[in-house]
Amino acid sequence: MILSAEPPPGALFVDSRPPADYAQGHLEGAINLDLSGFRGRLRSEEELAQLERALAELNGRIGAGPGRPVVVYDAGFNTRLAKTAFMLALGGLEVYLWPQGWEPQATQTAPTTPVPSEPWARLNREILLTADEILAQPDLLLLDVREPHEFASGHIPGARNLPLGTFGPDNAGALGLSPGQEVGVHCRSGARSASAFWILRQQGVRARNYLGSMLEWEAEADLPVER
Repeated sequence: MILSAEPPPGALFVDSRPPADYAQGHLEGAINLDLSGFRGRLRSEEELAQLERALAELNGRIGAGPGRPVVVYDAGFNTRLAKTAFMLALGGLEVYLWPQGWEPQATQTAPTTPVPSEPWARLNREILLTADEILAQPDLLLLDVREPHEFASGHIPGARNLPLGTFGPDNAGALGLSPGQEVGVHCRSGARSASAFWILRQQGVRARNYLGSMLEWEAEADLPVER
């Protein structure tokens, strides 16, 4: 959920900004964590299990787990915030995005040392879309949120190009999408599509993010590319 007011009580705060910005002032108790650079092949059950184990270890290191909400904040709604939040939600956590309104409270300058907990994760398959699921669901509406020139250079057959800049907080209906509808979103690396994912989820659209996106798709010999 994208927050417009105060976060839930007892939340674990994650500051996804660059370390230099974090050091200039952050929320009390906030840890500095940027997961926007995640890359990984996710086609086999073992690869998915490896991701779940990695997320469990991460949750343990930062003291996250079931029953404690996580609030990820950044300097506005950007892809770094969106993908970091998506990765934490993928691990089964209750995640909120706080793109603005937190700034007056960012008065702490000393880094926060996380209090570790037992490793825990439950891979949330309801928000994740894989290449093989795309192949198996030819009727799924798949939105490619890259720019038109990127789409023209090569795209997944059947995908609809809808650049991220066309997404707004209340315009799912104008884009031809409706609450409860299941759609897939992807981009080049899963970051812009994470932004689209959160915007659509906020409006009740059952978006699923193809995390591997075109970096994975084009690297796999058995996946077709249309130009």
